[in-house]
Amino acid sequence: MSRLLPFDTLKKIVPIPAVLDDKGLLATFKRQGDRLVGPCPIHGGDNPNAFVVSLGKNLWYCFTGCNGGDLVDLVRRLDGKNFQQTLQYLRALAGSRPSRLPLPPAPPQPFKPFVRKLSLDHCTPWLQQKGITPITAARFEVGAYYGKGFLADSIGIRLHDLHGQPIGYLARRLTPATIKRYGKYQFPSTFPKSTTLYNYHRIARPLPDKIVVTECPWGVMRLHQLNIPAVALLGIQLSDSQYRLFEHVKDIVLLLDGDDAGMKATRRIKMELKSRGKNNIHSICLPVGTDPDDLTDDELRAEVNPFFF
Repeated sequence: MSRLLPFDTLKKIVPIPAVLDDKGLLATFKRQGDRLVGPCPIHGGDNPNAFVVSLGKNLWYCFTGCNGGDLVDLVRRLDGKNFQQTLQYLRALAGSRPSRLPLPPAPPQPFKPFVRKLSLDHCTPWLQQKGITPITAARFEVGAYYGKGFLADSIGIRLHDLHGQPIGYLARRLTPATIKRYGKYQFPSTFPKSTTLYNYHRIARPLPDKIVVTECPWGVMRLHQLNIPAVALLGIQLSDSQYRLFEHVKDIVLLLDGDDAGMKATRRIKMELKSRGKNNIHSICLPVGTDPDDLTDDELRAEVNPFFF
């Protein structure tokens, strides 16, 4: 019967992990709640956090430039197959023994907030190189952590929910070997990133008419030093929950990183917001390879001030 199945049915019954397993790639991925995370099998990168599979939606996304798609898109990108070849491959996979297919995803574990405050060094040179003053670092509860565990050899960044309650720390790794193996950032397990916005609680009373949206916390802190309200997506995705937080904002300025992923995300998010009726969406295109925190204060003002003053 599997030989007769159309694409729409195959997308429902063949999970993406089955394709990864069939190609000997599944062992390179780790389970994180309802997701699989690992290096991108399409471009062959070694960043273990670059490629994410949504088990519930059976979709994938590469954060380093391959974009994303569904089961069919993945097979075509992996093997260079045309649609007919992809159809035959997936039909064969669907007809193989059930034991070859990974089990359905288990329900994600609930997020457990970590509320205890840790001792951080607000005067670390790493932050000073970013142009972040010790006063700002103390206000945002960010700094070098010299203990063991989750934040070892990292810059710790205090995270809060939308109401300002502390819920944990984000780790920005510093050692090159660790970054190469695990990536620059590590979130707490099952952290609900799609339902939060970094720094939202500090600017939401009342919510300003104009907001700058960045990828990372560093741009938010630098803009704070210039008295410009900003939030960070903590990535390059804008979820429905996050969009609803912008419903009453008059002007949104997108200031994402100047790499390929950031530029593509800027175009995508701008189109998403406009499709939802938000017309005052502005975007700032930084030089290639430049992040907002790479700019001097004068350069940052020159980029952002036209939209605020």
